[in-house]
Amino acid sequence: MQLTDQEKRILQGEEGEAKRLALEILQKVGEPLGAERFIEVASVQAMAHFGSLHIAGRDWLEKLAQLGGCCCVPTTQDPASIPFGQWEEMGYDAEYAQNQMRLAEAILKLGEMPKWSCTPYYQGSIPRVGQNVAWAESSAVSFANSVLGARTNRTPAGLAICAALTGKMPCYGLYLKENRRAQIKVCVECELTDLDYNTLGILLGKRAGAKIPAIYGIPGSATNDNLKYLGASAASSGSVALYHIDGVTPEALLQDPFGGRAPEEEFSVTRELLDEEAQRLTTEGVGDIQLAVVGCPHYSSEEAIRLSKIIEGRKVAEDKAFWIFTTLETDSLLERMGIKAKLTQAGIRIMAQTCLVISPLVGGYQNLITDSGKFASYLPSEHGIKIKYASTEACAEAVMK
Repeated sequence: MQLTDQEKRILQGEEGEAKRLALEILQKVGEPLGAERFIEVASVQAMAHFGSLHIAGRDWLEKLAQLGGCCCVPTTQDPASIPFGQWEEMGYDAEYAQNQMRLAEAILKLGEMPKWSCTPYYQGSIPRVGQNVAWAESSAVSFANSVLGARTNRTPAGLAICAALTGKMPCYGLYLKENRRAQIKVCVECELTDLDYNTLGILLGKRAGAKIPAIYGIPGSATNDNLKYLGASAASSGSVALYHIDGVTPEALLQDPFGGRAPEEEFSVTRELLDEEAQRLTTEGVGDIQLAVVGCPHYSSEEAIRLSKIIEGRKVAEDKAFWIFTTLETDSLLERMGIKAKLTQAGIRIMAQTCLVISPLVGGYQNLITDSGKFASYLPSEHGIKIKYASTEACAEAVMK
């Protein structure tokens, strides 16, 4: 790789051992990928959840902190593997929780901003069109590339912290304009409900794999939450890191997403196809629903307000539960609006800064319901449970009286 004078100084240890080690790792990864140089990144979305990093990841972050490592660009991280304020009362294992809290201490020493969310773009980390970032977590990567028009690969956790310490990433993959062209044309031939955006994402991931789809037929009225779920689901059933939507997403507004080339493949999405895929997301033999889970990716304030209207006048049944996963910032806003009180009085538990995909499922629940395509994709295998995939209204109906 061609190195600048500053990068040479870093590799010689002139800016500290942690930074030297981080850039050395990035160089050793970048060269086999064909990167000819480093690019500067404006922000990093890292990982610090014990459910994925385990002991090795904990030790790695602690080592970097001990070596004097410090983030040189704004750095946030994915949800934690415990709800920090509720883990004890909910019955999380104390040793497991302690390991997560050690990770929380390490990221503070490294200078990360403790957001603990998969939706940093709802919390002030909003890169511009064409701006390079280094984000981990597949749904955040999809949103950054597709909806915001920023540039990032699906950055592995170990590389994300290296990018945070150096402000650099090898220039390869989706950092290059020529690699961002659409390859598959997808024509949506029916109107979409909120749930359908999740289901469409699941279909895209299965069909596209790691290729880039361009989607036609989605209205300009599609919300950021709709696109959030579309991208999260496509990154769960496949490894889609970028999609274009004709007339909606930045790179499909400014130019032909195919760059003048013919699509490699084309397929249509019908109402029948969406409904069939939705049925497949429900586990065969799912029993009486015990727990409703929503907020993967993290619930927005708009979604929570909408849910408060859906549940009007009802309460969660005594033998059932309803959990919302969201950010601490959204939790605070809902409290100030009076929405949190309404939800909690109805028996709904708000789980801030954590996610069920990367944390233990406490409480012995076996049959869950969700309106999230990502939850529906991951939870059965992650926790050995059965799941029903249905609308938000159906989630409320299943556990409330």
